[in-house]
Amino acid sequence: MQAFIILLVVSMCQALGHTAPPMIDDTHDRVQTTLKPGLKRIGTITPRNARDVGRSNLAIGCEMLDRDYGDFEQFKAYIPPLGIKRVRIQAGWAKTEKQKGVYDFAWLDRIVDYLCAQGMDVLIETSYGNPIYPGGGGASLSDGMPTGEVALAAWDAWINVLAAHYKNKVKDWSTWNEPSNSKGNTTEIVADNNIRTAEIIKKHIPDARIAGLVIGSPNVRFAEPYMKALRERGKTGLFHWIVYHDYSLNPDTVYPRVEEFAAMVRKYAPGMKVWQGEAGATSDRHYSTKISSAEWNSELTQCKWNARRMIGDLGHGIESLIFTFYDPAYDQPERYSKFIDPLWIRTRTDRFMKRMGLVKCNEDGKLLKVKPAYYTVQNIASVFDSSLEPIVGFTCDIQCAKQTTAYLFRKKGRGSHLLAFWDCSSNPENQNETTPAQITLTGVTFDEPVWVDTVTGAIYELPKDRIVTEGGKTVLKDIPLYDAPAFITDKRVVVFPK
Repeated sequence: MQAFIILLVVSMCQALGHTAPPMIDDTHDRVQTTLKPGLKRIGTITPRNARDVGRSNLAIGCEMLDRDYGDFEQFKAYIPPLGIKRVRIQAGWAKTEKQKGVYDFAWLDRIVDYLCAQGMDVLIETSYGNPIYPGGGGASLSDGMPTGEVALAAWDAWINVLAAHYKNKVKDWSTWNEPSNSKGNTTEIVADNNIRTAEIIKKHIPDARIAGLVIGSPNVRFAEPYMKALRERGKTGLFHWIVYHDYSLNPDTVYPRVEEFAAMVRKYAPGMKVWQGEAGATSDRHYSTKISSAEWNSELTQCKWNARRMIGDLGHGIESLIFTFYDPAYDQPERYSKFIDPLWIRTRTDRFMKRMGLVKCNEDGKLLKVKPAYYTVQNIASVFDSSLEPIVGFTCDIQCAKQTTAYLFRKKGRGSHLLAFWDCSSNPENQNETTPAQITLTGVTFDEPVWVDTVTGAIYELPKDRIVTEGGKTVLKDIPLYDAPAFITDKRVVVFPK
């Protein structure tokens, strides 16, 4: 009956020419899996709007709208209920300045104004280039940066106009996306582009938070000469973050490299933050990178991978961005469909659907449905809000037949603890078998503990005989564990007052 009513309302709105309300399922069984933890279910995480959660260390991407890979109007109403306050978008020089010296921000204003009106924080990425200028660089991913006197003057003018236009609306900014993808973008060119870009932004917005480097992986070999160049030129203070991206098959394997990367950044700029600025899994396989061409990709594994990435980042004290909110329709199908039947993924031969979104779209940008991953991200955003802080470097003893990872968090003000854990031995799979674990914690207690599954948001009662607290230690016995994050915390942390 509920589904019928939703469809009826949507049809009536469309007939009247009104924007339909988002078709978001808020029932307790909005995500259904075969998981059976052997515990009594007592509830489900209640979703929270971005306004209610506040600015946490999570962000969501709405990239590629500068190249018309999606239709913002189709999915915009679904963004605030996700519970993430920060949104990354790309400015699109080539889309904004189609005629030299004439800047049309109408398309970008519609996006920025809507998000700001919803109480959200917008991060604008300044890339890419503009081919109307000689040496102006390319207008898409993996293209070269502007070079030469004419192009650099045009780039400076673009950044100047862009920053002036949004100086009262946007405080978070980012430099060129994944510059190391193009061999022509040397470390020197990238550092120069980032510095000149940041200096212009700061002239208009002195307190702007700016992300530098924005590299495709935590690659110390490329990043260290960049950081050295910033320090030698006395420009490290321009940047609030150094950004890396990651698409590891197993999301948990990246952290040794991240720790090396972060240590290198601190060596040159002790106060600078490291941000995981783009990562996500596909809900279908295709040719692009290892993670998206693997045959295990499904809507379920997308939920698990994204959950492991988000909580793993947060547990390491790193800000985390999920790529991406919607399914983008790329205009380079030959690049992405070399090894699969084109009809598997797409019906239009001039477009290719990259199924990395939390909502599913077709080649024309129409929203088809909300994926399970939307609700998984929503569950995590609702709980891991700005009031929850990681206890970085914590250790515990876990006895389990599977390789496991665990992270401890605490409500600010020495409030309730939250222990997240999962099987990290491999990439997420499509099965949901659990393995019992015994977890020993020191100096951590729970008042009314519950076991929570992040994929479904299901809350389960934890029997008292499975928890023993003695001599300053808490032993959690026979705790179900699988390859997606679950966590134990006090009931009040996940059952929100209405």
